[in-house]
Amino acid sequence: MAAEPAWRAVCAPLLALGLVGAPTPAAAVDEMVVTGTRLAATPAGLPGTVLDRELIDARGDSGVADLLRAVPGVHLVQPGAGGVSQLFMRGSEPNFTVFLVDGIKVNDPTNTRGGSFDFASLSLADLERIEIVRGPESSIYGSDGLAGVINFISPAGGGPLAAAVEGEAGGDGYRRASLQLGGAAGDGGFSLQATSRDDGEAVPGSTYEADGVSGRLRLLPAGGLVANLYGRYADTRSTSFPEQSGGPEQAVLRSLDQASARDYALGADFDWSLGPRWSIQGQASHYDRDGRYDSPGIYPGDQVPPNGARNELQRDHAALRTTLAASAGRATLAATAGADFQHESGESDGYVDFGPVRMPNAFSLERDTVGLFVEGRLQAGETWLLQASLRRDDAEGFAAETTGRLGASYSPNDGRTRLRADWGTAFKLPSFFALGSPLVGEPGLRPEKSRGAEAGIVQRLGSAGELALTLFDYEFEDLIDLDPATFRNVNRDRVTSHGAELGASLALSPALVLRAHVTWTDIDVEQSDRELLQRPDWRGGLSARWSPAQGWSLDLDWLYVGESLDYAIPTGEQTLGAWNRLDLNLAWSVTARLRLALAIDNLLDAGYQEAIGFPAAGFRPRLSLRYRFGG
Repeated sequence: MAAEPAWRAVCAPLLALGLVGAPTPAAAVDEMVVTGTRLAATPAGLPGTVLDRELIDARGDSGVADLLRAVPGVHLVQPGAGGVSQLFMRGSEPNFTVFLVDGIKVNDPTNTRGGSFDFASLSLADLERIEIVRGPESSIYGSDGLAGVINFISPAGGGPLAAAVEGEAGGDGYRRASLQLGGAAGDGGFSLQATSRDDGEAVPGSTYEADGVSGRLRLLPAGGLVANLYGRYADTRSTSFPEQSGGPEQAVLRSLDQASARDYALGADFDWSLGPRWSIQGQASHYDRDGRYDSPGIYPGDQVPPNGARNELQRDHAALRTTLAASAGRATLAATAGADFQHESGESDGYVDFGPVRMPNAFSLERDTVGLFVEGRLQAGETWLLQASLRRDDAEGFAAETTGRLGASYSPNDGRTRLRADWGTAFKLPSFFALGSPLVGEPGLRPEKSRGAEAGIVQRLGSAGELALTLFDYEFEDLIDLDPATFRNVNRDRVTSHGAELGASLALSPALVLRAHVTWTDIDVEQSDRELLQRPDWRGGLSARWSPAQGWSLDLDWLYVGESLDYAIPTGEQTLGAWNRLDLNLAWSVTARLRLALAIDNLLDAGYQEAIGFPAAGFRPRLSLRYRFGG
């Protein structure tokens, strides 16, 4: 397997391998790659999940949010198509996860959510795979990786020139069209994707429209050099009842939030091999986001006045490192060291309308961060793997932060059984909004921090499947929250989260594959009886894929989410009941070029709420057609 560029590390096979829709998942282990290390290899036993193109096609989900619901340890809340998707990794806050698109960081520190990312702008048609790493990741990615990293990766291209067009239509006004083009570029390859999507109005008042284009170019000039260029543009528009307003069922004020955004991302990386043991890697990227929202406010109770903002973010990042490798018998040793630089600038011209007085809520901040890092890996065949990483970040205006991660795995039987353990630390700089907002900002805020440990076992079930169990324990401290007494952001909370994840896959026959996952999470706010919102203790799912004949497949995906606490201004705190949902996807490859699929979201028309007053979308069929040219 060829080495990937510097920013895309190769590490762990799936922790819950059942998410890979292959009849023989155990045989596919060595092909899996995930984000989470700078070393180009496939070390087993590190905590990661890969959602590949085969799984994306098999499930037939309408968006990224529904696909990520099938990942152990990941909980999502999406109150309608126009509502902001919130992802809670192992019970952490939504802004504790680093989001990458082709390795480019897209977290937005200018928004009121503390630096989270609304991935609804991403289209599944544009992605080759999604790589997910759980655990503290600051020793690899610097600030923000308190709970994990998710990397959305577009196709690399290559091979004969080919194109594909796809159209999809469904209930409640759902529409989607996409174009993919790819092929060889010398010894490398290229890919280009364009998508337009309208999610309709499955939930009253909630709409979402997105248009985007993305592409990659992979070059392999002479002299052991591999280079990649990649770019993305997205334009989104949405409406929704305000968060915590009570939604279409409870909101007193019937006016809607209006939001729009434009995202630009450009990046390049190279991997230059100077011999069998020595290589140099580098990366540079630019990310630009221009977002606007206007909210009518929320009444009655604790009134939220009309408010809005135009936020602009620019982020430039560059990294350079060198990698050395050595081997003796079955043992291999690899080490890499380098430095990176990041410049962020954010502006907001926000406002809060108190009626006779319209108060500005504007700020303009920027900061530079310099990072130094080292990482090493020692592997002895299929038996032992030891991995360690250390990083020091010096961010303008803050004390330097040192973070690390240690991991080990052991197999007594050539990989059939694997035991593993992992420990790490992480930090997150305060967002520009938390620091700079004239109304609630506090310039003296400290970085939020986390430390976490986990241990697990992965057991292959012959060639038919796998069983994986992970126990985890996290601690988050100096969490930033709004103090109602002073109406200012403060560092105060200390939260612990521990739990277990179980994933399994089993091929009952070449035509029938089952996959399952269960997650239990227990979260405590120390020295407080306060319960965090929208965190269920239990969630799980079961999937079945049946391929009765050549070209035919039927996928059924059941999801269970336990009860959770939520809050809305008209109602106060309420416990939302547990819910179940069943989705179906029937696909028929009519020819090698033509594919038809019928997907039904919420097949049994289950009624439930992910947020107070926001009913879930009901029974919705979607019909898609894909035709491939060339290749």
